[in-house]
Amino acid sequence: MKNKIFIGLVLSMSILPVSAKNIDFRKELKQYSIYTDSVVNDYYSSGLIGNGFLGASVYKEKGDTLCWELGRTDVTDHRIGNFPFAYQKCRLPIGKFLIPMSGGSSDMLMDLYKSEVSGHVRNGSVAFAWRTLTPACHNVYVIELKGDELPDILFRPEVSISPRYIYKNGTYKDRMGDKLQGYGPNPSPQIYEENGFYVCKQPMLAGGEYTTVWKKVKQKGLLLLVASVAYSQSRTDTEKDAMKDIDGLFSCSLEKAEKMHLEWWRKFYSKSYISVSEERYNAFFWTQLYKLGSATRSDRLPIDLMGPWYHNNTPWPAIWWNLNIQLTYSPVFAINHSELSLPLFSMLDNHVDNLKKNVRNSPYPAAAIGRVSSYDCDRPVEKEHGLLTWTLLYYWKYCRYTMDNTRLKEKFFPLLKLAINYYRPMLYEGKDGYLHLPKSYSPEYGEAEDCNFELSLLRWGCETLIKVDEMFALDDELLPEWRRISEKLVPYPVDKDGFLIGKDVKLTSGHRHYSHLLMLYPLENFPLDTPKNKDIANRSINFWLGFKNQYYQGYTYTGSSSMAILLGDGERAYRYLNVFFDKFIRKNTLYGESGPCFETPMSALASFTEMLLSGKDGVIKIMPAVPEKWKDIKFERLLAEKGFEVSAERTDGTVKRVFVKSLYGGSCKIYPGIEKEVCKIKLSGQAKVKSSDENGFELIMPRGGTAEISRK
Repeated sequence: MKNKIFIGLVLSMSILPVSAKNIDFRKELKQYSIYTDSVVNDYYSSGLIGNGFLGASVYKEKGDTLCWELGRTDVTDHRIGNFPFAYQKCRLPIGKFLIPMSGGSSDMLMDLYKSEVSGHVRNGSVAFAWRTLTPACHNVYVIELKGDELPDILFRPEVSISPRYIYKNGTYKDRMGDKLQGYGPNPSPQIYEENGFYVCKQPMLAGGEYTTVWKKVKQKGLLLLVASVAYSQSRTDTEKDAMKDIDGLFSCSLEKAEKMHLEWWRKFYSKSYISVSEERYNAFFWTQLYKLGSATRSDRLPIDLMGPWYHNNTPWPAIWWNLNIQLTYSPVFAINHSELSLPLFSMLDNHVDNLKKNVRNSPYPAAAIGRVSSYDCDRPVEKEHGLLTWTLLYYWKYCRYTMDNTRLKEKFFPLLKLAINYYRPMLYEGKDGYLHLPKSYSPEYGEAEDCNFELSLLRWGCETLIKVDEMFALDDELLPEWRRISEKLVPYPVDKDGFLIGKDVKLTSGHRHYSHLLMLYPLENFPLDTPKNKDIANRSINFWLGFKNQYYQGYTYTGSSSMAILLGDGERAYRYLNVFFDKFIRKNTLYGESGPCFETPMSALASFTEMLLSGKDGVIKIMPAVPEKWKDIKFERLLAEKGFEVSAERTDGTVKRVFVKSLYGGSCKIYPGIEKEVCKIKLSGQAKVKSSDENGFELIMPRGGTAEISRK
């Protein structure tokens, strides 16, 4: 019997995203704000503030002192010499604001709605309140104390040296031997007062300086400190910039600055919404949005391992390209914040010359990047060849989610060509007729010929270049070469336990990194549409995770969760993700491996959203892999490729409604999770619908067109 579908046409104003008018963002954010009754001596339990450029983490130092550890994203050394990279071009410490509590204690609230951190210090009969923020529209820190008896706020500069040098009493320094001969800290800072400002000027041996400036306003029962940090690699009068920032806040007034701050955050938060039947997942979603909004903006710098914050106890004071920066940006597209990825792609676009210089002795114009760099992308490639190509996967996603075809053709396409050119001289044809790669390195495991890490990236790169060429009828001169590589590239090395590291190299121990499984996730260029391939994928995941008491970390489980989602196994995906939540994350959702690692909670956010929405290549699947436990689910304005905003609601285990809006116009195939025989579809804006395969529909929508699919 033929399925019957009710399709109605209504005015666009009458179709609203699921629950849009009922969401009380203030209530949601207040509910999930993070409170502790006693601030502890632990960076990973700190309260965070940030405006995409300046950041501070608030926690307790030894000696019962409340501290603000300051960070500014671009405060980096720029020495030229033969020192190892992480000592030469690295993030540098600024210093800390300190409030002695003299044996007292403080509670602390990281208020997601106000985007500030506050608390109350109690020491016997003495008590005072404090709060702090970095206003969204002003380049300053604000610290406010209120009470009858207020302590002074002190500043202590840190020694200006790579944190890797002092990490664990020189653990990394000692490995370097003579390579660090002559390396030492930048000169001591100069601290003075000028025209009512306090100034700490930190010179750098390579030239330039960074300067912390602060101003205090004291009234009865109130102490207000406003501070800023300025930086230049050449100038030595940066205090003028910081003073201007502070004066700008006072000219505006703190009250007006806070209103602007709240409005910026309100708009930021309202771009998407998620609620499931488990509070820790809901709280996690909002906290990651807060961290992302604090860490960057569309016109700021990319997010390294620390974000705008800083911690002196870390060996990771730069950008790491062998997983970290890729995972950092993995969730931003689906949560409808593609704009946050622009600093990463602008950095690549602005430093193509350096990316090309990173390749030596290539017969073709080529580009690549080594494992670690600063914001100039200057790091010659070593044994990991595909790190730039891996990053370009997210550039591709940005272009496809935003439908920025101009950038796709003029920026992304030429850069991907250069990245794939880097591989071409390595390829050789074997006796089997396939194209092979020589020995290379699978990140954090070992070397192998026909390394699956490289094969999956090369295959994705060639397929994507072909796709772009066909999209715009470019007829590039290298099109035949990309087709030749795609057709003749050796299949992924595999054995009875699944994918190998590479030819004849098998996992023999626990391996936190999933570099050998990129074809499953995130590249998705090993089709899972046959029982045979699904079996290979399952065996690969099980074998990878099957070593007992081995070196697995948080992103091991977020990655395996995403792979389980692609296999349609929501319970398994949920189980893996819960290992991350149970074993690896702190109350404020910070995560560390030797030092702060911004990326791993972001990869968990990506896995979470992938459970709720799959939206690749114009195919949208609603809740493709959710656990049975989540009976009630609502999400609003998550984004799929080609610019489709999707909202959906599930009640008592059943999908009730789905709402789709096309931001740019186009077609998609949607699987709403509602059986066709009970489907009702309302269209607006001249949208059209066609029945597709079982339980799927093709939507053809103009810009702004909408479709609401609901259960009768």
